Amino acid sequence: MNNKRIILTQTALWAAYDGLSSLFLAAYALALGADNIIIGILGALPFLASIITQIPGADLAQHLPRTKIYAIFASIGRLIWIPILLAPFAFTEPILAVVIFYLAARICETLTDPAQTTLIADSVSAHERGQFTSLRLRTIGIFGIGAMTLGGLWLKQFPKESPIGFALMFGLAVLIGLCSSLLMLRYKEQPYPDHENHTIKEFFTLTPELRRFVTFAVFFNFAFMLASPFFTVYMLKNLGISYEFYGIVSSVTVLAQILAAKTIGKLTDRFGDKPVALLGVLGTALVPIAFLGITPERAWLLIPAHLLSGTVWSAVNIANFNLLLDLTEPNKRALQVAEYNLYANVPLIIAPVLGGWLSEHAVLIISGIPLVFVLSSILRLLSATLLFRIKEPRAKQEYSATHVLREAIHFHPNKGIVHGIHAVKRVASGLLR
Repeated sequence: MNNKRIILTQTALWAAYDGLSSLFLAAYALALGADNIIIGILGALPFLASIITQIPGADLAQHLPRTKIYAIFASIGRLIWIPILLAPFAFTEPILAVVIFYLAARICETLTDPAQTTLIADSVSAHERGQFTSLRLRTIGIFGIGAMTLGGLWLKQFPKESPIGFALMFGLAVLIGLCSSLLMLRYKEQPYPDHENHTIKEFFTLTPELRRFVTFAVFFNFAFMLASPFFTVYMLKNLGISYEFYGIVSSVTVLAQILAAKTIGKLTDRFGDKPVALLGVLGTALVPIAFLGITPERAWLLIPAHLLSGTVWSAVNIANFNLLLDLTEPNKRALQVAEYNLYANVPLIIAPVLGGWLSEHAVLIISGIPLVFVLSSILRLLSATLLFRIKEPRAKQEYSATHVLREAIHFHPNKGIVHGIHAVKRVASGLLR
């Protein structure tokens, strides 16, 4: 099995693990009685863990075999889900236990980020990076869809407030997650070129282009994370949907990512990552507003809303990941990725906690989660302006976002609308099969 196939197989197993564990964590916390502030804290914990681990993670990647770093620490992180699933049965304060052990699990897993990112970069050449990233995203989508759908159907067999279904599902996720982490031991690792002992000061020195990208990432991460943890709360509590339908609509997001990823990967390879990132970020500003137009009586509208979300986030995820690889130097990539994550994760900690507080206490014409959604949408829109300061690193010339959008939909005055109708039909037929 070559390195690319190992990466893709590991990705598939990880997606199934994540789809049966982290993606249902907010629902699990709600079943245990958590409020919006706790949901916000849970949303912030992965990024707090990332900040704590970026410097030691980069240092480990420079001096130890990266495959072993991933296998050992990721496996420990998976195993820590065992006390999480036992929390309502073994602890008098189960929500507090979930918070503490989830942070511990994320610390172990994010410690592997610099090692894993550089291993992925080593396995694919720059000219095919867009298509490989899109293939990896589609792999996450396919297996994530399966896991989330089956998870929702499984939880339907239990009362909505019962933790038993969650506990059994998380147990299965642990087993799949262990297979994912241990598989990386089969990866044929190349020697890592940077074995220098870096000082702490070097972790806080950004190159000019990377600094511009980090500035955008900090602003955008705050904007989207202000609302991100509360979509689950809004669907389950405000709209009152079932776990089964929650699993289905969450899978629709991933399905949309799969449908869009191949085209987006080709667009980034042909026209560069910057214009695709710009289109994706602008599209994410529409997502919270789309959710506000949905009522319990029209909960079916969550399907087109999730189709929109999956499509625009596919563009953001592929283009931003490529930009990060493009703007880091191969011989210092672990250090620079850690440096990027250090800054970019700060707003991901602050925003969801602030969003939880705003949803509980603030009133500005509107209140609650709808207020948070509106603020997030405005900030996402503003963050797109910061991408204009970044020079396109891969394409030989800079293309406008409008040009790339026209290419993406094969725009022509006489057939643009017809093509759009056929595209919608293809999406609909894929959902109904």
